[in-house]
Amino acid sequence: MLLILAGLRPALLKHKIVNVLVKACLCSGAKDDDDTTTNPGKPPKLSKKKWRKKFRNKPASNEHLPWEERLADSVTPLWRLSYYDQLQLKQKHQERILLQLSDQLLCGESTQHKALTQCPSPPRSTKLSFPLLPILPSPVRDGYRNKSTFSVNRGVDGNPKTVGFYVGTGKVGNIVCVNGDHLLNMPERHKLVARCYQDFLRLSALEPCLLFHDGGHWREVTVRTNAAGHTMAIVYFHPQRLTPEEIEVHKSSLVEYFTQGPGAICQLDSLYFQESSMTRCSHEESPYQLLHGQPHIHEEILGFKFRISADAFFQVNQGAADSLYRTVREMGLPNGAREGGGGGTLLDVCCGTGAIGITMSPRADRVIGIELIQQAVEDARHNAALNQIQNCEFLPGKAEVVLPGLMEVLGSTTDSGGPLTAVVNPARAGLHYRVIRALRNNSSIRRLLYISCKPEGEAMRNFRELCCSPDPHRKLTGEAFRPTVAVPVDMFPHTPHCELLLVFER
Repeated sequence: MLLILAGLRPALLKHKIVNVLVKACLCSGAKDDDDTTTNPGKPPKLSKKKWRKKFRNKPASNEHLPWEERLADSVTPLWRLSYYDQLQLKQKHQERILLQLSDQLLCGESTQHKALTQCPSPPRSTKLSFPLLPILPSPVRDGYRNKSTFSVNRGVDGNPKTVGFYVGTGKVGNIVCVNGDHLLNMPERHKLVARCYQDFLRLSALEPCLLFHDGGHWREVTVRTNAAGHTMAIVYFHPQRLTPEEIEVHKSSLVEYFTQGPGAICQLDSLYFQESSMTRCSHEESPYQLLHGQPHIHEEILGFKFRISADAFFQVNQGAADSLYRTVREMGLPNGAREGGGGGTLLDVCCGTGAIGITMSPRADRVIGIELIQQAVEDARHNAALNQIQNCEFLPGKAEVVLPGLMEVLGSTTDSGGPLTAVVNPARAGLHYRVIRALRNNSSIRRLLYISCKPEGEAMRNFRELCCSPDPHRKLTGEAFRPTVAVPVDMFPHTPHCELLLVFER
């Protein structure tokens, strides 16, 4: 792998590093967990429409490179830089984003009763009004991902039963599936399962499902692992017109391959199967079928154990998650709150499987988590019981539906009479306006921690809504928050992305 990636002429290497630096400074964040893709951001003085027109037909700058390097440039754009240089680049990028936030808040302050709008870029401020702490590095830099999803499509040689990652786009019609064995962020166990799954597909009589309307059955495979080395694989399958009896035959062949055949080398602890005619669907829409092994694997964060289901959200970098949650715990509760409670009530919005609330529970009197996915709520409740935590409760439903009513129940003071602290960790789409309004208008919330993997995206709108002057027209009547400290955490080495923890107080 290193021979493939390192075999660059010096001039080309310098050219590539410059391109990576420019690209990273403009990039926007990636998804759930697909944090490995990058998209250019909007340049300062170019409208979105003009920018798209300008760059739509530009050829890829790395088409002359080998497929392996093109994939590495797509999935891990910073792989050529030293880790020190990667951290410096990310630190500067986060500073630039926060300077834009400062400018936008100033813009809002100077225009009373006006809708929140973005100020002109580039940032006019040269110094932040609150501290940006040095980025926290990832304890593990290579092979850190505990979840990877491998696609199936035509490979470089044209074989449609190739398992790997896409180079190209469906819109242009130049997708090629490239093996990911050389990628620095993928652990060896994930690569092994992908290779075995490819071997299984090529032995199977069924065709892969490349496009739903073109037929075919075998789809992608997701691999999940933990620090102890346990492995879960989830195979996705399109039933098309197969009968349940016919599907059973192919499920049995899959189990046989991974338990008694060549795939046994993977030593799978769990093998799941989900049949679906949709691109993505939940366990409730189409159940994950356990074909072999244990129903869950477990991970440990800050000394607490967590159950991981097939579709449960969990940070993809366990070591960096330790750093992130430790920082959230230290900054989230009032000064002096230590083990044994005294920290009042903690609201954990978009709580997932309860990791943040549970790790903070010894310092809080009460933890209330809200989560959309029912299976994640069940996992969170199980995790609380697993760790013998008795002051946590987890509520299912959309945060924008649950939270306003919960705020009314809590009233202006909490049941314990202590402070009320909120932690929010939304997806890249940010928080719904009704959630922001409920948090902003509850005067008991004096500290709010916002965790974002894409602060330059929709989260920026949330930041402005939390900090703007009171606006009765928008029903933002509560006292404004102000940012007091920001901490980047490198969750994704070799990519331009990181998590940003931003603390707001009032």
